[in-house]
Amino acid sequence: MFEDLDWKGAFRRAAFAAALYLLFIYLMSLAFPESFGGTNLVSSLVIAVAFFFVYAPVFAFAERRKKRRLAELNAQKKGKSGARVKAGTTGGSGTDGEEAGAGDLRGRHNPNTSRKKAARRRRR
Repeated sequence: MFEDLDWKGAFRRAAFAAALYLLFIYLMSLAFPESFGGTNLVSSLVIAVAFFFVYAPVFAFAERRKKRRLAELNAQKKGKSGARVKAGTTGGSGTDGEEAGAGDLRGRHNPNTSRKKAARRRRR
């Protein structure tokens, strides 16, 4: 469950989020001193640290999910058979063999088309 987590990047993002929180509190205390002026610096720091420890695992899991999703998309673009099965087609219609064979012709001339018909259409 915890493998492939990028903790360094997650801690960096969580520290940035906590710093943004502290900046927001500071700016709001300057803009509205009657509402935010009574906020104690120590309590703001405690809340920022709590945000840091809450956000760090969230960012780590989100980044891992993003990397896995990009890897799946890249595998599908390259046409790997494992990715094609994952993306898969629905149902047991028995046409899976035909679809797998059609993927082998990707990037090649389609032998089922008539060049004469295409040339006639272009002349019209």
